[in-house]
Amino acid sequence: MKLLSPLALGPITLANRVAMPAMHLGYTPKGEVTDTLVAFYAARARGGVGLIILGGCPIDEYAGLHGGVDVSDDRFIPGLARLADAIHQYDTKIAAQLYHAGRYAFSAFIGGRQSISCSPVRSKFTRETPKEMSLDDIRRTINNF
Repeated sequence: MKLLSPLALGPITLANRVAMPAMHLGYTPKGEVTDTLVAFYAARARGGVGLIILGGCPIDEYAGLHGGVDVSDDRFIPGLARLADAIHQYDTKIAAQLYHAGRYAFSAFIGGRQSISCSPVRSKFTRETPKEMSLDDIRRTINNF
């Protein structure tokens, strides 16, 4: 059965083709990896998932996602390493869905700041108008990704 056979993806080989898609669980209210998050994903790895994808990992302060597994600063590395170690012990790989909402970021989720996007077109979702990104904003966002 192909589903349970290994899959080579460049330099990485998955133990099988079972992938857990990205989802927002609410287990990281401050963006930091928690014991609850580690236990949740370790249980899935122990169950035999070949690849786990962390959902909505904010890349910077303008990303606009409250409660996602934050990857915007090196201070999050110890928690991310602890999560990866817990998952890797079961021969499961982990990936991150990097996240930036652009014009769909609510200002309330980014400290009251105006969201940034490629153009100042009002969002039908937030009903707010973002600031057009400057060249520095673009460079910074590319670097953060």
